[in-house]
Amino acid sequence: MTNDRHLTDHFTFHQLTRTDHADLQEVNRHVTPEEELKLVVLAELLEHCREAVGLELDVHSGRRCPALNKRVGSSDKSQHLRCEAADFSPAGPDTEASVVDAWQKVATASRSGKFKFGQLIVESAAGRDGARKVWVHVSLGAPYRDPARCGEVLEMKDGAYKLISKIV
Repeated sequence: MTNDRHLTDHFTFHQLTRTDHADLQEVNRHVTPEEELKLVVLAELLEHCREAVGLELDVHSGRRCPALNKRVGSSDKSQHLRCEAADFSPAGPDTEASVVDAWQKVATASRSGKFKFGQLIVESAAGRDGARKVWVHVSLGAPYRDPARCGEVLEMKDGAYKLISKIV
């Protein structure tokens, strides 16, 4: 297993490769040198998100190996597979209000020209316990994503996506 190290001031390799699926943790941390470089770019994007939100961020998911991506039911086109996306919430309880507020702050900072992204999505889904889970998804933009599909601000509820705006 790779030793943990800072990718940026506030984000580490282990934060961007962690999983709650213990049996897949080690394999999820096996990355190529190219993937590790993308994790640095992703950590830099998360630094911008952190600054916009004004709080520490809890990273729930970054890089996903194919087995982990399949287990969590994600698309085989997910940017998580390529170390190009992260799911996060502001530190503290994950309430719908706190997560939506963080999502809005990141979108506002991006609109003001502070940084760019591929997609910025506030996502929610029913958990196994019946409670709603809510988080923010952010992905790298060009050159990692088709420039025509960058700057998309969306909402996703139970797998249904709705485009809210596009930041150019």
